[in-house]
Amino acid sequence: MDARGPGARFSVNFNGKQYDLDRFMRDHPGGVNTLKFYKDKSIVQVMAKYGHSNSAYHMMSDLKVDSAPLKDVNLTGAVSENGRIITKEEDTRDVEQIKFLEELEARLDWSKPLLCQLDAIAPHYDTWVNSAVYRKCRLFASPVLESLTYTPWYLVPMFWVPIILYLGVTQYMELVACGDSCQQTSLTTIQYIYHIVLGILLWSILEYSLHRWVFHLNPGSSVTMIKLHFLIHGMHHKVPFDGLRQVFPPIPAFLLSVVIYSILQFFLDYSYIKLTGGLIGYLTYDMIHYYVHHGSPRDGTYLYAMKRYHSNHHFINHDKAFGISSKLWDIVFRTFVHVKKLGFSLHW
Repeated sequence: MDARGPGARFSVNFNGKQYDLDRFMRDHPGGVNTLKFYKDKSIVQVMAKYGHSNSAYHMMSDLKVDSAPLKDVNLTGAVSENGRIITKEEDTRDVEQIKFLEELEARLDWSKPLLCQLDAIAPHYDTWVNSAVYRKCRLFASPVLESLTYTPWYLVPMFWVPIILYLGVTQYMELVACGDSCQQTSLTTIQYIYHIVLGILLWSILEYSLHRWVFHLNPGSSVTMIKLHFLIHGMHHKVPFDGLRQVFPPIPAFLLSVVIYSILQFFLDYSYIKLTGGLIGYLTYDMIHYYVHHGSPRDGTYLYAMKRYHSNHHFINHDKAFGISSKLWDIVFRTFVHVKKLGFSLHW
């Protein structure tokens, strides 16, 4: 049964209206344990207490019990099973701003591909794209093009692990275990590992740089640039709970890696070994990114801290906290943010 229908299983009240949070429980940024006490109760005061963003209030329209359910036609992906954390001290609710966000949404037909409709919200794109919704979206009318924009998380390691193993083993055999038959200057195992680690480090710089200066490039008023931005990253901020849009689809990722490597190879020695390390770094990043969106890390662990940190980027500081697998380059480039300490653990 649809979570917004008459059979609502986790109902809450807000300003006299009823919302069903059953589907949203494990997607809730503050965890399941912070919601369970409010079944059939008002959430007005608690939302104000923890300073929910305008985006959070706007998102509630997708969970309203008496609202018509979204059409499933043309939607791709499944809503995620877990969530993320966002905390903020002051109440930033702006009723007029929330109404404006709802008016922007009304300009679009979410049952149809969104990419060709973005001109309708172009003057307010930045506001719109950073106001998350609890929905799924389709980008292209073409099934072929659409299939290149989403992927289940497990296809990523299935695609990249064999490539990484092939590159790693062949380079080791040619440059380390080759004996007198080495065609280039041979390397020791320690030197080989050094180049792998250097490749991982180079990826971490690339991860930060792409996220900050490419994915968050201001598209301005150009509809073409807005569509390009939404295609490569904007959709992730708009529909952050869509489980099939959290990792980079293998085919586009492979093509991008070829382009990047074709440039960097001229500046690197033992470039294939460094490529192996870079791909290890990339795969680690993509898996961490999926996990901090949908996993349930324990308090006190590295991934728990990164989950909260990445949530801060999504829902509070869109122009900071760019690191996903590490906070290192945020610290170096002064885009690091301090996430509020809680007096309790969050569970998803």
